[in-house]
Order: sequence, then structure tokens, then C-alpha cells
Amino acid sequence: MSPDDPVIDAIDQDGEAAETALARRRPDTPTTLDELAAVGDAIKMIDRRVQIIRTLRLASLKETHPEDWITYKARDGGETAYLQDCGCERISPLWGIEIFHTSDPKKIESADGSFFWTISGSGRSSVTHLTVENVEGGRASTDDFVKGLSGAELDLKVKKAARANLDGNIARSLAGINSVPVEELRAAWAGTSKKVEQCRRGRGYGKDAAPRGAAPTVDPPACKACGAEMKYKADGKDGPVYFCPDWKKHKDEYTAIPADEWIGKTRKAAEGAA
Repeated sequence: MSPDDPVIDAIDQDGEAAETALARRRPDTPTTLDELAAVGDAIKMIDRRVQIIRTLRLASLKETHPEDWITYKARDGGETAYLQDCGCERISPLWGIEIFHTSDPKKIESADGSFFWTISGSGRSSVTHLTVENVEGGRASTDDFVKGLSGAELDLKVKKAARANLDGNIARSLAGINSVPVEELRAAWAGTSKKVEQCRRGRGYGKDAAPRGAAPTVDPPACKACGAEMKYKADGKDGPVYFCPDWKKHKDEYTAIPADEWIGKTRKAAEGAA
């Protein structure tokens, strides 16, 4: 610590005051305007906190992959990106996000046989000390990612996805990444192989709304029906997908796998083995 530190110079140098000064350096420490006004270099302290949060946000965007995002186009031509639940798993450790007070999952069934799993909980960031409470997460049996599934497999997958959605909602809120301008994402990926053009496209693009992009750099899955190496298709009917090149030989057995699901699972396994 520098002896001419303006923050330390602004207050007495006894143990308690020094400890308080150090705490005020942290972006997670609540500080009133009166407390800031009492410190000679309050503006610099605020600037440092802002810079820390900006740096953390940039690091979060860099940690993600194109497959983690869906871009949307507004009527005025502006584009924003939504971080999917699989991407939230990558950024949560950077923000020290903890999930607590989760409720028991609840299944809501409809007359047509479809159902919805919902779960709620709270979360906090150990970096900013921000807390969100009673956040809800949920997924439905009619969602595209479970198309072709049935019975217990369908029920379990939707239930697990509901919990992932809760975690994602909490992470997006605490990290302030509910909606990210596409240009900010593009800037974060500058100089890498990651391109915004590889992200899945959502609403607002009209006829060009189909997902786009080059094949992901992960090993493709094998077809469950015949064992053939599956092929990546960026513009599948329900989004990016892996499909069997010999699917005509087993038309009655649905084997396509959502690309986001496979990519997230594969990269997570690779990170765990590293």
C-alpha cells in the first residue's frame, strides 16, 4: 500500500480506519453519499469500482461462445443478444454466484397432456454482494429442445431444464446481462474465432431468421439408432441441430440432437477433465 494513497490520507491511520479504507476500495461495499463525501478522493474511488465491474462484464462476454447466445432484431434495426442458460453456467463463477432457498420443483399439467415444471429460488453474488429473491425458472414439455422425447425421459429433461433456467435467470440478473447489444458482444470477441454471425438468430430477422454459422469446434455425436457420425446443420427447423446422414434408414426413430445441448454437454465434460 502506498503511503501517499489519497484514500488512506483522507482518514486517520488507526487500524479501524485503515480497514474501512480498504473495504471502500471493493465494488461490493455499500457506501452512502455522505460517507463518500467524507473521503477526499471519492470520485476516483467510484471510478475504480465502475472499472472493476466493466472489466468483469467484458471477461464474462469473452468466456462465452456463439452457441450460448440468441440474437434478436428490433423494428428500428438494433440487435441485442440473449445469453442462454448454458452460457450462464460459464459466467457464474466469475461473479461468485450462489443459489439458495430453492423451492421444490412443481409440475403443472395441462388438459392436452403437456406440462410445465417450475421452480423458484434466490441468489447472491459474492463479488458485488447483490441479492435477488424469489426468482422463478421453468420449462415446458412443448419446448423445442425436447421434441421427440416422451415418458420419463421427457419429464426428467424438462424438470432439469427448469432448474437450469432458474440458475440462468439469477445469473443474468446479478451479472446485468439480461440483454447485451450485439456490437458489445462483437467487440468482446474481436481477435478470436468467435463471430456474432455464428449465433443463433431469434425473432425479428424475417425470412433470414434461421440460425446460422459454421459447424462448432467439438466432436459430433453418434446416431443412437445406427451409430453413424452425425452432421451439423445450422438452419434446422427448430434451430441448430445434429442429424444422422442415414436418417432415411430409420425414419420412425427420431435421433436428431439440439446442437446447443450437445455442445454445452461436450464442453462441460472437457472442462471437467482438464
